[in-house]
Amino acid sequence: MRAARILGASMGAAALVGAGVVFASPAAAASCTATALETVIIRSSTSTSGTALAQVNKGQSASASCASYYGSSSYEKCGIISKRWVKVTRSGVTGYVVGTCVTLAEN
Repeated sequence: MRAARILGASMGAAALVGAGVVFASPAAAASCTATALETVIIRSSTSTSGTALAQVNKGQSASASCASYYGSSSYEKCGIISKRWVKVTRSGVTGYVVGTCVTLAEN
């Protein structure tokens, strides 16, 4: 019974977002800054096939969610295979960038 309560509480923290999943944590409410390690495309969804909306050039920053978002399929970028995405806003455009090519710093 206790295991079911713990599992239920853990699953309650996960929410579906588009085609991916976001795992909320206390830090999710915090504000972060994402800095691009190389030029990344801001996409409409957590997928490399999502519509390209804008880009963040290498060394540039964008405001970001501190939460991690996970797409349904893996990608290989910046030498790493992952499903992790970061939600960013730059110049009024909000979307998702591959999480392996940015560093996050809490504001």
